[in-house]
Amino acid sequence: MKTTKKILSVFLALTMLLLCGVVASAEDDAPAPVPIAAGDALHTEGEKMFNADGEEVFLRGVNLGGWLIQEDWFCPADNGTQGDHWTLETLTERFGVEKAYELYNIYWDNWITEYDFAEIAKMGFNSVRIPFWYRNFQSDDNGTWILNDAGEIDFSRLDWAVEMCRKYGLYAILDLHGVNGCQGMQDHCGQLNNCHFFDNSEQGEKYRADAVELWAKIAERFAGDPAVAMFDLLNEPMCDVPRFKRNYDLVNGFYDDAYKAIREKDPTRVVCMMGTWDIGKLPNPKKMGWTDVVYQLHQYNDTQASFESRIDASHALKYNVPLYAGEFHPTGIGDADPKVTVSEILQTYENESVMWTVWTWKGYNSWAAWADWFIWGSVEDSLTVDPEHDSYETIAEKWGAMRTDGGCFYSGHLDEEVLPFLPDGRESDKQLSAFAAFFVNLYRKLRIVFEVLVNLFT
Repeated sequence: MKTTKKILSVFLALTMLLLCGVVASAEDDAPAPVPIAAGDALHTEGEKMFNADGEEVFLRGVNLGGWLIQEDWFCPADNGTQGDHWTLETLTERFGVEKAYELYNIYWDNWITEYDFAEIAKMGFNSVRIPFWYRNFQSDDNGTWILNDAGEIDFSRLDWAVEMCRKYGLYAILDLHGVNGCQGMQDHCGQLNNCHFFDNSEQGEKYRADAVELWAKIAERFAGDPAVAMFDLLNEPMCDVPRFKRNYDLVNGFYDDAYKAIREKDPTRVVCMMGTWDIGKLPNPKKMGWTDVVYQLHQYNDTQASFESRIDASHALKYNVPLYAGEFHPTGIGDADPKVTVSEILQTYENESVMWTVWTWKGYNSWAAWADWFIWGSVEDSLTVDPEHDSYETIAEKWGAMRTDGGCFYSGHLDEEVLPFLPDGRESDKQLSAFAAFFVNLYRKLRIVFEVLVNLFT
């Protein structure tokens, strides 16, 4: 049984390589990128964003999900959906702090490289949302900063990412995706079912103060940098917290404290706040004294009407701020007859002047290449790490093979949905999107046929 499945997996991988590899090697006809300059610095005016030269800027981007904070459903680490905290602590217990971070550095060096930023720009995106968490900068849960050779907090990963954005004419959206104490119940904040960030207690206050301090240090680091579009203060606060336990006064209090700390270091930075799952959870910015703010919503809904109604409700509040969909995806998309597609959602955002970043750039699992979650995806999962049992050398080898251009990843299904909405993208990509769609659909049919054959003969 296992041997047959392995043969099937290899065959499907080779098939995908033959069918879709040509898409990844499309002729590069995009003009040279124009680096971000001082005149590109962003600010808000009413419901729109403008650069310093007075030109309107509408952000159309992609998330770099799974890079600086992993989620095991599309990243090469099996942590039982417990969260990246469990993976990091497991590796630390086995190999020590220094070796654990050596392994993570191998992963971070390969999951996203300069190649990715160049491809993002060539496709026509103008921005990237960069999820990160506190353990990128702190080696434990006690606030121990990771320092560089100069004795300063090591922000080298964010420094490099912002520099890549500058070089390739992209705006960086810095997204605090996970905080000490956890702001929600899902694993994407670092730990599953461990939300204490908003506890109304001394420890909860300490967690929030630590996150405010982190934002103050990041604000000081990137003060005035035009390549940074905005600071995204906190991803999905109160996510999946039981309704009777939610306290949005504490959420908005944290936002206010972080906003003030950022303003002291960077008076002109655009600051982004998110309401989970709608803008109505956020206060009127005028009453808070907030300026240059963007309000963010995430939408994981199942019908076009549900997407539209949430946006209509946001406009009805008349907060007079730009709206931004940092993440979105139709639920139930795997059904034979999905009720709404990514393309339809994007058209709604364009019609309603909602800026957007798709989730996400790449994914590693056995079905990623044919799912509309990823621009780039794999077709097998043999390089997934077992943090409890794989040797240091095995983990290093597997995570070192995660380059987008390293042979594991193929042009995925999401690009065909997104490319029509990228006005500055290279024409060869747009022409090839239909070509790619044909082969991806053929691959899906082949996969179904061979899965049936495996079931028949095993």
